[in-house]
Amino acid sequence: LAMMTSMHLLGLVVGLVALSGVWGEDPPAKKGRTFSLFSIVQFPNQVCTASSSSSTQGTCYTTSECTEKAGTSDGNCAAGFGVCCVLSTTSCGSTISTNTTYIRNPGYPSSFTPTSTSTCVFTVSKSSEDICQLRLDFQTMTGFAVSTASPVGQCTDKLAAVGQTGSDPPSICGTNTDYHMYAEFGGTSTDTISLTLTYAETSFTAKTFNILARQIPCTSAWKAPVDCVQYFTGSSGNVKSYNFAGGQLLTSQYYTNCIRTEEGACGIQWKESSTTSPDPFQMTLSPITNAATGHPTACSASYIYIPKLSSDGIQALPQTPATQEFYSTMCGGAFGLDSAAVPLALTSRSKPFVLGVFTSAATITAPTTGFNMDYTQVPC
Repeated sequence: LAMMTSMHLLGLVVGLVALSGVWGEDPPAKKGRTFSLFSIVQFPNQVCTASSSSSTQGTCYTTSECTEKAGTSDGNCAAGFGVCCVLSTTSCGSTISTNTTYIRNPGYPSSFTPTSTSTCVFTVSKSSEDICQLRLDFQTMTGFAVSTASPVGQCTDKLAAVGQTGSDPPSICGTNTDYHMYAEFGGTSTDTISLTLTYAETSFTAKTFNILARQIPCTSAWKAPVDCVQYFTGSSGNVKSYNFAGGQLLTSQYYTNCIRTEEGACGIQWKESSTTSPDPFQMTLSPITNAATGHPTACSASYIYIPKLSSDGIQALPQTPATQEFYSTMCGGAFGLDSAAVPLALTSRSKPFVLGVFTSAATITAPTTGFNMDYTQVPC
């Protein structure tokens, strides 16, 4: 993450007084002298963990810097020379130009209920010229309404992140606690990203959101590949569709999940999560049992894309029951072969490792859950 430095000034005033042989007045020829010794302590503005909660992050600043930024001091850092300064905003129309800032609903941690349909916009400006991306971590995001009547799966309330590159992540709604999202800044120092919360549900449901916004330098090891909306690291992990916890696949989704290739890995194996509720794979207009893979007509409404899947990513699939040598487009009610209800573990050796997502704007006719997929990278 972008890093600046802070300076803490230590002052020590020492009085040197020439003493006579007795405790009396100074000798006429000698007078007391004083001088100041100053020491400057510099420390980087690194991310720190708040003392009140291990899940809350702040930035190490001096006490005065934290006050100037309207932050909250929550523990010490830099060997006690700095404070862990937690920055947050709840005000619509705010411009955020600091790193590691929380965007929270009014009254957080209590929920917030809008009293009218409205929008709330936060503008994120680059904290330094070398910033390329904004990462949003949804530490809490609940209560954003999803349509359960026609059109099913459409966002009524929503969050939209819009940059200036022309390639933006999808708008999301529902329950997305513990998900994350990357958005791209443009190439100039004045480029911004706008975060717009839309409250359009007229029943005015209660909402809670606590979103950590972190700016990522162009040279950072944590920078995601360009246009990866989610970026996962590690030799194994899990990828879910947005609002999977809410049990409803969202419409109008088109984005890519990227998985960093770990050292010594030549492939990646995918399979449905062993968690059975919600259903770990329903990429359909309405719930079905069997897989419907590979065919544009079968997957016209929604699918995930993982290039060149087979049992090991090397050998082609058997022509019976498979209808293709390798699968890339997967949909239906199971992550498996055409018209089969048995989920499989399938491997891709195409790099970079990705899981693309597409859902059309077409009306989903009944609740369908989306996907909950586990991955394990395969060594060479």
